[in-house]
Amino acid sequence: MNVARACLTAALCLALVPPASSVAVAEDAPETSLPHTAVARVQPEHVLMIGNSHIARLGGLDWLLESFVNAEGSSREFDAEAITKGGVTLAYHWQNGAPDRIRSGEFDTVVLQGWLSGEETQTIEPFIEHARLLDSVVREAGAETVFLMTWPRAVGDWSDLDDAIEAHRTIAADLGARVAPAAIAFDLAQAERPDLALIGEDDVHATWEGTYLAAATVYATLFGRSPEGLRYYFVGVDPDDAAFLQRVAWQAVTEWQALTEADTLVAIAD
Repeated sequence: MNVARACLTAALCLALVPPASSVAVAEDAPETSLPHTAVARVQPEHVLMIGNSHIARLGGLDWLLESFVNAEGSSREFDAEAITKGGVTLAYHWQNGAPDRIRSGEFDTVVLQGWLSGEETQTIEPFIEHARLLDSVVREAGAETVFLMTWPRAVGDWSDLDDAIEAHRTIAADLGARVAPAAIAFDLAQAERPDLALIGEDDVHATWEGTYLAAATVYATLFGRSPEGLRYYFVGVDPDDAAFLQRVAWQAVTEWQALTEADTLVAIAD
């Protein structure tokens, strides 16, 4: 964890040098936005999320994403849906209908979540292979691929946060794809607030707070702006905690952007 955090901090410096109940209250959306490639290429209106139980739990990240957008108080249209199955990777979705759904849905953005570090091979290769295959279908359908980087499991795991970062840096560089770095957001939040439980008693799935943070990170990534100031309160999340998690989500997204920009600078130099 410390290695990953140090890596992000160094990259930031380099880049700068060159269904549950809820209450959503409209408030002026923050004007903070990301520079360069992190700004959404198209403000998405129709999003498909593909993954496992990390997307499906506690009402679903697709529903939560809609709730964040609704909290903006704007009149624009937006909807999200999900294809999920517990415990599966992108390999499963590649073989079980996801390509057809991507082709038929007229989506603006497809969010892929399949980094399951318990892969039998204990390598990043299966993730990379099927990320590329599904991305090719997304591009053919005229949509954008965004990868959701989920957090390492605390049980039965061969990998850690550094492995997740490596896998997603590889695929981001390879495909020019954006990443919603929820795993990094979790790490940053726990470093600042170790008292705030983000992963549940099963040591795998997110708590209410963790789910809120993951959704806020996806929102910040897709729309290229901070969720700070949005008065959307997920059941089980205290408003003060929600404000903290919104801030951390934006911090994670901006630090990831700095990291990927640093990778681009290195690639150009080489």
